[in-house]
Amino acid sequence: LAMSRSITIAYHLHPPEGVAGEGLSSTKTQEFPVSGGDQKEYYESLRSAINEAKSKLGEELTAWRDAVGNKEQGKEKTVPMKSEDDEDESDEE
Repeated sequence: LAMSRSITIAYHLHPPEGVAGEGLSSTKTQEFPVSGGDQKEYYESLRSAINEAKSKLGEELTAWRDAVGNKEQGKEKTVPMKSEDDEDESDEE
């Protein structure tokens, strides 16, 4: 029984309200085939599939980032950094 091998990437995005994302799908699953053969052929095919998946996913997510723009800027909370005074106090203890 020959088993087909592939890399599968799936995502389901939740863009903010009011983002149209024309021509973009917020849910997508893609497969990138990896051919068999001897070990060298397999790893060459695997490397190629990974590069193709990385490139395709990067293009799609960049398009979404551009569509969303600055609408999510305030969504992430910033973590206050430790001041140098706080570090000095902990060193003295």
